Amino acid sequence: MSRLTLARFYVPVCFLIPLSFALGGTALLAQQADLLAAMHAYADLILYNGKVLTADDKFTITQAVAVRDGKILSVGDTALIQKMAGPSTVQIDLKGGTVTPGFIDSHSGGSQGGHGPSGPTYMKNYTALRCEALDDCLRQTKTAVAKAPAGEWVFVNPFRTAAAYQLNIQLLDQLAPNQPLLVTLDNTTGFVNSKAFAYLKDYLSDEVVQAGIFRDKSGQPNGRIAGGAYGAMTYEIIPWPEGQHLEDLIQKEIKREKFINRMGVTSLGARHSGLAISILREIQRRGQMPVRIRVSTEFMRLNPRTEAYLKRLGNLMDVGDEWFKISGATVSSIDGIPTAGGNLTRKPMRQLETWYAFGAYGQNKWRDMVVEGKDWKQYSDYNSALLTGKYGWNVSDFHILGDGGVELALEVFDKINQTTPVKGKHFGMVHGLMRPPDLAKRLAGYDAVLSMNQTIFRGSTATLEKQYGADAVAGFLPIRELIEIGLKPVMEVTNIAGWRGGGPTGSGGQGGAGTFLDDQNLYLQSMQLFVTRKNIDTGKVLGPHLKATREDVLRMATAWAARFSGDEKILGTIEPGKLADLVVLGGDYMTVPEEKIADLPILKVIVGGKVTYDRDRDEARMLEELKKGASSSSAPM
Repeated sequence: MSRLTLARFYVPVCFLIPLSFALGGTALLAQQADLLAAMHAYADLILYNGKVLTADDKFTITQAVAVRDGKILSVGDTALIQKMAGPSTVQIDLKGGTVTPGFIDSHSGGSQGGHGPSGPTYMKNYTALRCEALDDCLRQTKTAVAKAPAGEWVFVNPFRTAAAYQLNIQLLDQLAPNQPLLVTLDNTTGFVNSKAFAYLKDYLSDEVVQAGIFRDKSGQPNGRIAGGAYGAMTYEIIPWPEGQHLEDLIQKEIKREKFINRMGVTSLGARHSGLAISILREIQRRGQMPVRIRVSTEFMRLNPRTEAYLKRLGNLMDVGDEWFKISGATVSSIDGIPTAGGNLTRKPMRQLETWYAFGAYGQNKWRDMVVEGKDWKQYSDYNSALLTGKYGWNVSDFHILGDGGVELALEVFDKINQTTPVKGKHFGMVHGLMRPPDLAKRLAGYDAVLSMNQTIFRGSTATLEKQYGADAVAGFLPIRELIEIGLKPVMEVTNIAGWRGGGPTGSGGQGGAGTFLDDQNLYLQSMQLFVTRKNIDTGKVLGPHLKATREDVLRMATAWAARFSGDEKILGTIEPGKLADLVVLGGDYMTVPEEKIADLPILKVIVGGKVTYDRDRDEARMLEELKKGASSSSAPM
C-alpha cells in the first residue's frame, strides 16, 4: 500500500508551465493554474493519529483521513495527511481511536407516518390491544371507541391474535354505530364497520378491490378487507393529519433522527408511505435532517391500480441526491413474523401454538389478501411485483422471513427476468431469518441484496425451537454461508422493538408513543451479535460455524450496506472522492474483545464532513432530553 492516497495527483509546477507553452495556448495555462489551485487547497477537516478502517475491498487500515467539501480528500499516514492542513483546517487527534465509515441502516422502521398498513399509529384515536379471546378484544375495542370524539375515525390493533379473526361487521357496528372503525390484523388485512366500509364505494368497481372484500354465506361483506381493499382504506381513505397534529409528528421525527444519528448511523433506509415521505422531505427542507434518507416508496403496496400508477408516475428509481433518494419501490410483505407462526416455510412447523391464526406452513400474505375462489397471483401483490419489473423499477424491500417466502420471491424474479434484467437493479430482501444455501445461490445469481436482523440473538428462541427444532434455529441468519456463496449481506438495526417504544407485545409493534430509549450502543451491539452469535438472554452461541469476522460485519454496516440503495459509488467506504460520512470510536474495533464491541464509546459522528454528533458537546443535553421524554406524558396522538 502507498503511504498516501489522494483524490488528485500532485504535479510539479516546473513541469506544468513549460508544457503549457509548448502546447501553445494561454487557455491551457489557465486551466492548469485552476487545477493547481484545486490540488493544493487545504483540507477542511483532518482526523489523525488513529486507526482508519476504510472498509474498502482490501480492508485497508491507515492512520489519518482528510476531508474537503464534504468528501474524502485523502487517506494515509498521519505525517503526510497533516501536510494538507491550512490555517482554517480543523484537526482532531484520534489518540489511537478508530474511524469507520458511517453506519448505514438498510431497513429502519418506526418513522412518523411510516409503513401505513401496519396500523395508523400516527392518528389521534389509535389503540394497540393485547387480547387472547374474542370477548376481551370486543371489550377493549369498546373502551377505545368510547375515548374517541364523536364522529372521528377509530383505529384498533389487536396484533395478529387469532381471536381477532372472529370479528365481523355486525359486532363492530354494535361497538361503533356512529363513527368509522378500522381494526388492523396485520399489514395486509383488517376489519371495518359499516361506517368505514362506506368509504370504499368509489372503489367497488375495481376487480382487485373486490378480490379483497370477504363475504358471509349470504354474499354480503362481513367486514374483513384485505389486499387492494385494505390498501385503498389505509393509504387513500384514512385522512392525513393536519395543523398541529402534523407538526407534532414532524417534531417527533426530528428527535428520532437525532437519536438514530447518535448511534453512528449516517444513512437510513426504509419503506415509507406518502405521509412519511412528506414528513421527511419537510424536515430536510428545514435543514434539520442529520442523516441521509433512502426511501423504498410504498406507492405500489396493496395498490388496486398498480399499473395505472406506474404509467402516471414513470420510473423514478434512484432519483434524488446525496441526501434524499428514492432507492426503489416496495410491495406487501410476503409472510408474517415468527412469534405469531407467520413465517412462510417449505417444511411444516413441528409444533403449533393454539392461538396461531395460520397453518403449519405459516402465512402467505399474498394468498391471504384475496378471497377464496379468486386467483391470488392475479389479484395480490404478486402481480404488483411483476408489474414493478415490467416498468423498470426494482422491489427494494421484500419483507421475507421464511424459506418458503424466499422461494416465492425467486419465482417472481424468474418471471421478471424473462423480459427485464433483475441483476444490477439492487432488488432487496429484509429480515433474513431463513436463507438456506440452495436458495441463496439462486439469489446470488441475481445479485440480490439481503438485509439481516438479529432476531435469534435477542430474547428467547424457545418459540422458534418449538416450531423448527434447536438445530435448525442455530442455522438461521447464516451470515458466513451467504458470504462464501458470494452474497454481501447488510445490516438492519433500528427497526427492533426497543427503539420504537414497543408495540402491544413488546416485539415488532410500532407502538406510536414516541418513546426514545438510551440505547446509543444499539447499532454496535448488533454488530457484536453477528460477530459472536451469542444470544443476549441465554448466553448460548447459536451456530458458531456461521460467525462473521469483524471485517465482514463492518462491511455489512458500511460498504455492503451502501449496495442496498445503489449507493456503493458514493457511500460506504473511506476512499478519495466518496462522501465523508464517518464514525469516531473511543477504542480499537479490531482488537477489543468480541463481547466488548458494543461498549466502544461513540465520540463523534460526521455526515458530509460536518460533525452532527459530538459526545463532549451533545451527550449531556441529549441525556437530559431523554430524561424529560421518559417523565412526560407519552399518550399516542
